[in-house]
Amino acid sequence: MSLKTFYIKWAAQLKAVNPNYDVAYEVSKDEPITFKDSENVRLSFAAIADTHLVDNDIAEKNLANTFEDIGNSKEKFDAFLMAGDIAEYGRNKEYNRFFKVTDKQTVFPHIFLTMGNHDVRFTYGKNQKIIMDKVNEYLKIDTKGKSFYSYDINGYTFIVIGTEKRILEKAHITQEQIDFLDKELQRGTKDGKPVFVMCHQAFAFTHGLPEVWKTGDMGEQSDLVRAVMEKYKNVIFINGHLHGGIYEKTFEYLNKENNVCSLSVPGYRKENNFGIKPCGMGYIAEVYDDKIRFTVRNFMKGEYIKGDCEFVEFEVQII
Repeated sequence: MSLKTFYIKWAAQLKAVNPNYDVAYEVSKDEPITFKDSENVRLSFAAIADTHLVDNDIAEKNLANTFEDIGNSKEKFDAFLMAGDIAEYGRNKEYNRFFKVTDKQTVFPHIFLTMGNHDVRFTYGKNQKIIMDKVNEYLKIDTKGKSFYSYDINGYTFIVIGTEKRILEKAHITQEQIDFLDKELQRGTKDGKPVFVMCHQAFAFTHGLPEVWKTGDMGEQSDLVRAVMEKYKNVIFINGHLHGGIYEKTFEYLNKENNVCSLSVPGYRKENNFGIKPCGMGYIAEVYDDKIRFTVRNFMKGEYIKGDCEFVEFEVQII
């Protein structure tokens, strides 16, 4: 093989691994976000995942579109959830771009972050500190250097867990985290309210795993974490990582009797792999006394997603 042929093949392979996803989008004001029953919403949040931010203006602008879209609505939002893979390569300039956007946003009073594998696969300690320092700043708490925390809004508990060591795809969830999760779930569910748990990776054998992605699950502690969650009622698990789009496996019950379920949030920056695929998608959650309403939104374009999948818009009853 000639050097020229080798270079062409190498360049093509590299492009396939890291294609150029950065097309600039404008946010429409024609279809602003509206809640089903604004007067009775007890809690509201938006959730995205896998921004995979790179160091360029277009990627930064497309992220900022989410906050612009929320700002175009007359509805009040309580929180923004980012389910990991903030950066593409875990570089300082990528985080600078992300936090440049989130530092100046004014539409969400609370921001929840967790780490994804892209954030920590090359450098754990430095990037973990960057992300958790921002959690401390945004929520005005002290995570004491840990990768997990909880926070209450309007009487509802959010629990965030994340890997505690550098790992390629999965997560390493320590026993300390599992014990913390158990304690906070017991506290958060005691009055019958739902609790929201966020981690980048999904549980094993959920959302089409391992068929859709051989190494896409949480890892060795997956069953232990899931078992703790299934002890309690009305627990909503939120993950990213799978880039699954909106399709028949986007949402599923982990324990029907206790109303424990899992929502896999589509990837934000890149086109997704299944079903309804566009980039820029995330979920809006409206929490009422008796139910949670989830709606897909393309925040990058400022429009609702339409399609025949039942998980474009659906409700979870609170038992």
